Amino acid sequence: MDKRKRSNFNQSKYWLDDSEHFDDKSSDEDTNVNHDSEDAEIPSTLQGTSDESDDGTVEKDSGDESDENSVDTESMSDEEPPRRRAKRKPQVKPTPVKICSSKSGRQWTSKEPHKKKVPIANILRQRTGVGRPAADIQTLKEAFQLLITQEMVLLLVKETNRRAHLLLERWSEENPDEKSQWRDTDLEEMWAFIGLLLLAGVHRAKNETLDELWSMTNGRPIFRATMSKNRFKSLLQFCRFDNTTTREERLKVDKLAAIRDLWTMFLARLQICYMPGGSLTVDEQLIPTRGRCNFRQYIPSKPGKYGVKIFWCCDSDTAYPLNAEVYLGRQPGAPTAAKDKDRIRNLVKQLIHPWINTGRTITTDNYFTSAELSEDLLGVQTTLVGTIQRNKKEIPRELQPDTHRPEQSSIFCFDRQLTLVSYVPKKAHAVILLSSLHHDQTIVDEKKKKPEIILYYNNTKGGVDRMDQMVQTYSCKRKTKRWPMTFFFNIIDVGALAACIVWLTKNPQWNEKKCYRRRIFLMELGYDLIQSHLERRQHQPQALQKRVRIAMQAIGLTVATSQPNTVSTDTAKQRCHLCPRERDRKVVTHCSSCNIPCCPDHHKVICTVCSETFLR
Repeated sequence: MDKRKRSNFNQSKYWLDDSEHFDDKSSDEDTNVNHDSEDAEIPSTLQGTSDESDDGTVEKDSGDESDENSVDTESMSDEEPPRRRAKRKPQVKPTPVKICSSKSGRQWTSKEPHKKKVPIANILRQRTGVGRPAADIQTLKEAFQLLITQEMVLLLVKETNRRAHLLLERWSEENPDEKSQWRDTDLEEMWAFIGLLLLAGVHRAKNETLDELWSMTNGRPIFRATMSKNRFKSLLQFCRFDNTTTREERLKVDKLAAIRDLWTMFLARLQICYMPGGSLTVDEQLIPTRGRCNFRQYIPSKPGKYGVKIFWCCDSDTAYPLNAEVYLGRQPGAPTAAKDKDRIRNLVKQLIHPWINTGRTITTDNYFTSAELSEDLLGVQTTLVGTIQRNKKEIPRELQPDTHRPEQSSIFCFDRQLTLVSYVPKKAHAVILLSSLHHDQTIVDEKKKKPEIILYYNNTKGGVDRMDQMVQTYSCKRKTKRWPMTFFFNIIDVGALAACIVWLTKNPQWNEKKCYRRRIFLMELGYDLIQSHLERRQHQPQALQKRVRIAMQAIGLTVATSQPNTVSTDTAKQRCHLCPRERDRKVVTHCSSCNIPCCPDHHKVICTVCSETFLR
């Protein structure tokens, strides 16, 4: 306590001596001394690193009398240098805020909105990965059957048999001398049919004829070993997906009646087998077809030009197809169509409806993007990023292309939670984007000075395009003029792609060192689907031709060679199947092909060498 008092006394004496010094040295112009001035204005008595009092106590210059009471001399070190106030930085003049008006009356400002905590619409509130039905899959076939279910294939079997019986009965009535009978297909044969379609897509044989695929020289043995060419052609011919006898009534209210049931079941499976990431993409796909279809579209920018247009919602990261809507135009009997902009907004809302209120971001192109859609999505905790057409009424004139704007420059405009940016990639051009996810003027690309909004859009815009590209690479499509068959081929392709994504998501280490894992997946999947039918055919050697046996041996299957039956006394006699019942002729010989009892008048004994020629 005595030391503190003595220190305060010396300090007051110190300030008294300095005040006399200032009175002697100061001029009339410097009567008011500023203790925060530069070192050149401080007297020589204050320019040392430390000042000693009369009794040797080290004091520290506080720079102001008002700071005297706030200095604790006991807590300071004797060797601590004096502290001086930092220079005051010159105040930066605020940038003037510009207000831009659009034709719609919307006001945009150049001032960024106040930064708050992360908006609710930007928080992902749902896990990503495979869905609950895919948690227990063990094989590739099980993964594929998650998307193309047994119920869907049974519908295909039922309607195919119905159509085949109807047409062949009609043919038999018109041609009594050339009657034909249909052998019903079943579940195993239909799975084999789908498997052969997938294998043809893996080999990129969609433009090869069936004669080339089943050829002994240029073809592939797996096709001949699994199914005959005529049977495969018959399945393609009679394949149907609805009851054709009631189709006319359903077409009056639904243009997609020919395949609506199968399409509805397929979309339901897509949505429950996979949980997408935080970014989704909405875009269109064109299924090329030149067949007769009253909702066929012409898009010159697409490779196929003509076809059926489907709007897809896909995961931006994996290109997994999530939901889709077929463009059908105006449905028969439907009320007057709404305005075009309202129709597009409703379409996007319908596509993303299962994933609203989960904090996801939707990326769209200029066909879908609008300020009204972005505000509607914000109401369901969903953000939007996309390019926007320059002729939209909500875009101010300042953002339009201008020859006076320098290259690689950007103009930002803000309206509450919406952000507009106009970027100049080259002279007299401008790219305009709308975002409800970004709320600042961040420039990420230092080389081309691209805003963060553009880089985000470039990274997430290709979800649907990548899906379409992968589908077309190994497409199972066959040449046909029936648009339902073209649609069915696209369902098989998209289902195989979705099954591959589910399988790789659940088993990321599966063939991870190979860059063509999807090709391997489709190849093994095709073999798994035909395996059951192939084994059933293998156990009927008496019905196999020589070329079929050769094809089976080529793929690694062993087939027992059938021998013509000889007379045996061990078997009981049976009535000849080909003789009239009145003769009642009983024999012990049987046909080596169909195993029916036949008498000597209806069979011939041949050697094993001739039997090979006979069974070709």
